[in-house]
Amino acid sequence: MDDVRLTKGIASVVAAWAAMAARGEMSEQTLGRFSQLLERFGKFAAARGASDLSDVTPTVASMFIDAHGHTRHGHVAPAALATRHLRRSVLRMLYSTARDLALADGDPTQHLNLPTRVTGDTRPLNEAEAVALRLAAEFTDRPSRHAAAAALALAGGFSGEIGHTGPQHLDLPSRRVWVHGSSKTRPRWCHLDDWAIRVLTARSKHVTATAAPGQDPLTLRLAVSSRNGSDEQIQARVCVALRDLLKAIGLGADTAVRPASVTAYAGWETFSVTRRIEAVARHLGMTSLDSAADLIGYDWRAVPGHTDPAEESRRAG
Repeated sequence: MDDVRLTKGIASVVAAWAAMAARGEMSEQTLGRFSQLLERFGKFAAARGASDLSDVTPTVASMFIDAHGHTRHGHVAPAALATRHLRRSVLRMLYSTARDLALADGDPTQHLNLPTRVTGDTRPLNEAEAVALRLAAEFTDRPSRHAAAAALALAGGFSGEIGHTGPQHLDLPSRRVWVHGSSKTRPRWCHLDDWAIRVLTARSKHVTATAAPGQDPLTLRLAVSSRNGSDEQIQARVCVALRDLLKAIGLGADTAVRPASVTAYAGWETFSVTRRIEAVARHLGMTSLDSAADLIGYDWRAVPGHTDPAEESRRAG
């Protein structure tokens, strides 16, 4: 493959990401953050002798991932672990997109390992991983249950709730879905973004059109088949679908990534906007503020002045 100039390659990738944002596969805010991060990466790599995409070595990529940054108070400090993970994920997205565009055939981050970043047993996905999940979930010949499961989890549904969601629970004019709750969570409305609306609209039409003659419409389900099963069996089917997607984006070996990681990302998004853990609890139907904080990796007991994981990711780079 011919070498592609670094600046041209990054510009082509950002253009492809802009098209993804136009389709709702990433938000405009995420596009802006990722574009800024790649601009800094381009300058960083060029200053270390990389003129083409193929010139970026694992050493250069590692140096960028680990580069010091600024705290919220303007002090230079080592990069927080959440920031390093997000930088690595965005660089992986850069080279994954470049390969799709036939601009590159490798990935300098492929064998770069980082410490696990958790405050509990499960960590939220970061922004780049959530974007990759949407891409992996896209249906090809027909709207899939995998895409529906991803859309409902990214909206804030847990695996024990998602399998009970049917077409009748969608309120598309109001851009929301009714989540029925569980033994641990409260019933609630969850907001749907553009991608979720597109995916769930297509899935709803598909399951309705392919329903058995005479089947009760209220028995139709978006993320699982409509066959009978216990709550545990239905939840297991949802977990299988989400785990399939997590494996597809290379997170199958990360022991801190579980189906709940997708829902935790929805909570993290709410916290990054509101800075209020009670808003996260309401969004996810959780009755314990401590549990909500643990799920999104927010340590409210941290020493004042330290940056929490949500803030670190928001300020990544």
